[in-house]
Amino acid sequence: MRAARIAVVVVMGLLAAWFLFDGVSNLLAFPQQLEAFGVADRTPWGVLWASVLAPPLIFAAAVVLGWRQPVTRFTLVLIVALCVMATTRLSLIAVAGAAVTLA
Repeated sequence: MRAARIAVVVVMGLLAAWFLFDGVSNLLAFPQQLEAFGVADRTPWGVLWASVLAPPLIFAAAVVLGWRQPVTRFTLVLIVALCVMATTRLSLIAVAGAAVTLA
């Protein structure tokens, strides 16, 4: 059963890594885009850092909380964590866009 849990963590971790990659790419590219538009002073640094830190924290919390559950429930906990990452990502994108346009 331990091997099954590790396999679930690896597969779901690869999916979660996409959210981390997206956050890092936004952290690197978005300030450059704002600078090109002449509004670099409106860079929402807190939102950009949150988009980098949230995916690994959410995933780690899900693994810790679900580890002792049966494998099917553990998998469901990680799927819910991926859903939370997706909604967090979309919310952070909305906040970043609003921070740039309202400032």
